[in-house]
Amino acid sequence: MPRYIPPEITDDVISAAALTDIIGFPDTHTLAMCALVCRTWLPRSRAKLFETIYIGNQRRYNLLVERVLHSETMSRYLASVNVLCIYEDKRHNQFLSSIGGRPFLVEFAGKLPGLRQLIVSGIDWTHQRPSVRWHLPLSHFRTITTLRLENSIFFSFNDVRRILTALPLLSNLATSYLTWHTVSQALHLQMTPHPVRTYWPELHTLSISYGLGDPRNCAETFLKWITAALGGSAIKVLTYGFYSGLPLAGLLREAVVAFMGCVRQSVTYLDVTFDDSLSLSGFVVLEHLSLSFGDSYGNWENVASVLQDVSLKTLHSVHLYNVDTQRKLNLWSDSDLLHFDHDTLEALDRILSREPFDRLKEVIFEVYAHEQDQEEVLRAHATRCLPELHKRKILRLTFHGLMQRLEVDGEH
Repeated sequence: MPRYIPPEITDDVISAAALTDIIGFPDTHTLAMCALVCRTWLPRSRAKLFETIYIGNQRRYNLLVERVLHSETMSRYLASVNVLCIYEDKRHNQFLSSIGGRPFLVEFAGKLPGLRQLIVSGIDWTHQRPSVRWHLPLSHFRTITTLRLENSIFFSFNDVRRILTALPLLSNLATSYLTWHTVSQALHLQMTPHPVRTYWPELHTLSISYGLGDPRNCAETFLKWITAALGGSAIKVLTYGFYSGLPLAGLLREAVVAFMGCVRQSVTYLDVTFDDSLSLSGFVVLEHLSLSFGDSYGNWENVASVLQDVSLKTLHSVHLYNVDTQRKLNLWSDSDLLHFDHDTLEALDRILSREPFDRLKEVIFEVYAHEQDQEEVLRAHATRCLPELHKRKILRLTFHGLMQRLEVDGEH
């Protein structure tokens, strides 16, 4: 037998070590240790170290430029970069000024040929507004297919639009909690350049989220724009959530309805915040439906009514998550919130047992049991209220993230 480990095996070991840690960051410490094992481990370890780069402060940025970008021996590893995350590290203020003082997009143009994902999170662009030509160097990163903009504040919506329209090969776009200042109409017209392309022919995954504290006018503006901008893009995977709830009438609701009408013909995977006043009819090719129930009011009859609108033979999976229990709601003194252990749960059994749903392969409940002794009680409740789903062996319960199948005899 050879006295060395074949490189195929060591490469697999190093790749396994590169898996993200508990909070989602690559395990850079372990990879660095792998690089020190021996000379043959070094190339693969370095390549994995550079697959994902997080820049959250000026020190990190300076190190990347001085020790990697300008290094004859290290710069070649920039070709390994697949994910780049630019975020505001709250412990180090004014990081954005380092991007402005040493323009990142200009310095790194053509240096990241393998870049596929760009994540921008927690940036306050109002301190230094992106130039009207800011999008031009961004468009040089033509390999980017995934863009995530999160928790960021902009000077105006035009700055958001410039970023979103700079990447023609986008296939995955996620925006969450984006806000901007309201400006006068005259100033808005001054800032608005000539029309630009707003069609992404490859876009098939789209995620939009707004929260309780976000201005409704920002959500309305964004939805109106992207509804028109999508053009002929065939969105297959759609996630959207308005965690503050939608008003029963008004411009924001009209914008949501128009947006849904634009995408529903092509969506096969839909993940939405539950709203019983918003019909989901018209999603004619839907295969997977996920409903989030965080702080939702009402009962399961309302949910059954919404599911009735999406009764399709194409639907294979229904996932109901962020479902609370009565015990937790009692602690909050808010028993009107929808909860799993309510007798109206049987309404779902009646709806999902009808002919349009006969091809369902799974109905998953993700329940916050909070206490171990609740699990048996909740299983018994599910068996009693959902007998047909139980009989078909398609009912699943998740407690504390652990998937458990409900067997016919109720054992697990």
